[in-house]
This record gives sequence, structure tokens and C-alpha cells, in this order.
Amino acid sequence: MLEKIALTVVILTKNEETRIADCIKSVFDWAGEIIVVDDESTDNTKEIAESLGAKVFVRKMDIEGKHRNWAYAKASNDWIFSVDADERPDEELKKEIAEIIENTEHTHFSMPFKTYIGDYWIKWGGWYPAPKVKLFRKSKFKYEEVEVHPRIIAEGSCGRLQGDVVHYS
Repeated sequence: MLEKIALTVVILTKNEETRIADCIKSVFDWAGEIIVVDDESTDNTKEIAESLGAKVFVRKMDIEGKHRNWAYAKASNDWIFSVDADERPDEELKKEIAEIIENTEHTHFSMPFKTYIGDYWIKWGGWYPAPKVKLFRKSKFKYEEVEVHPRIIAEGSCGRLQGDVVHYS
């Protein structure tokens, strides 16, 4: 079992009651803090997240980049791992992150995405590894404040991790 580390996991949600519990449970043993920013869900997302120990904030999403930056500002740790409710870090990725965040020159990291549709791993056609930046220092990172597909604005260098984010599409 991993020890909790100085890392905040931030999960953005909207009507994710069928996925939020598994997402939180996948990081609970390891993350020092779990924050859920909920976009006014009409299901039980908020209550499930709170029952599992996450700090929950309710905020209507207007502009995606602005919403993400607002969510990351709520974190008490400088290192943030940002996931959606349908994403989970595998054990290799969790160990890698625990090892590197205390001693790295990089300010953000990309990692491979392993996307499943149902039980089928989509590994061809550019779907794997399809790396994305999901781990970063909030003091050196933000999103462009645009409505859709905001680009990252980061100071410093980007490292690359080997463990996967498993994405259940």
C-alpha cells in the first residue's frame, strides 16, 4: 500500500454518480487531498463524493479553462493530478508520481492514456499511448481561459511518465 503524498487530485464532474466512487477509490490510498468540483449535477455525484471524503465545491462551468484554473486554485498542495471521473491511474503511475514529485526539475508531466470502450482496449489508430499532461505544479501551470479545448500555459519543462491513466470511455 502506498503512503499518502503531498498531492491534490482534482476531479471535475457533471452527473457522474455511476463513476465518481470508483475514481475516488482509485486515488484515496495515495492522494493527500481529493477535490471534486461539480458542475451543478442533478444526480447524487456530490453526495457520493462527500461520503468518500472528498472536498466538494459546486460551481457552474462557464468557460472550461477558467473553470479548471478555479478548481486548481482550491488545492492545498502545489502538485496536482487532474482526472475526469472516468479516468484512473494504474498502480505503476501512482508509484512513479510518488517517487518523482519530491525531487524533479520538471514542472509538469505527460503520461499515456489507455482508453477502453466497454472491455475493449483501443490501442490502434493513435489511441495509445496518446499522452496527456495530467500532473503539474499549480504554481507553474494554468489553462488558457477559452470555452473549449483550452491549451496549457506552463513554465518549465515537461517530463514523461510510463504508467497509464486508464480511461473508461
